[in-house]
Amino acid sequence: MSNKHYSRLEKMFGMAPIQDMLVDGKMHVEEGKSTYSLSISSAYFHAAEALHGAVYFKLLDDAAYFAAASTEPTYFLLTKSYTIHFKRPVEEDTLTAFGELIEKRDGQLIAKSRIVNSQGKEVAHGEGVFVRSKKLLIDQEGYE
Repeated sequence: MSNKHYSRLEKMFGMAPIQDMLVDGKMHVEEGKSTYSLSISSAYFHAAEALHGAVYFKLLDDAAYFAAASTEPTYFLLTKSYTIHFKRPVEEDTLTAFGELIEKRDGQLIAKSRIVNSQGKEVAHGEGVFVRSKKLLIDQEGYE
């Protein structure tokens, strides 16, 4: 793939409406890998004052998704499944999710991701299966 493809994916990530809720998220895409950093504030907490599981999922799924998407030049991918393993709670901190494409087979892309905190400790990890949709990347907002 090309740097142009990676830059387009990063722009598409930033323009998604969900990003308006997750302030300061940064995505970096390269061949078969991605990095997603997000500053965690109390705005992302559940009632017990720690990071809500939905944000763990968002970080892990996006990191794995963009690692897989880095190798798909034509179609928008969909998450078919994603399994999360939580390791520790998160309070205010900066988290970084790392995604990596593991395998392509039978029309599926399998990618793993993990989240580390600012001390380098893993807080969660997981693995997902992604498939091509019928939507062309070129038709998606931000991918231009």
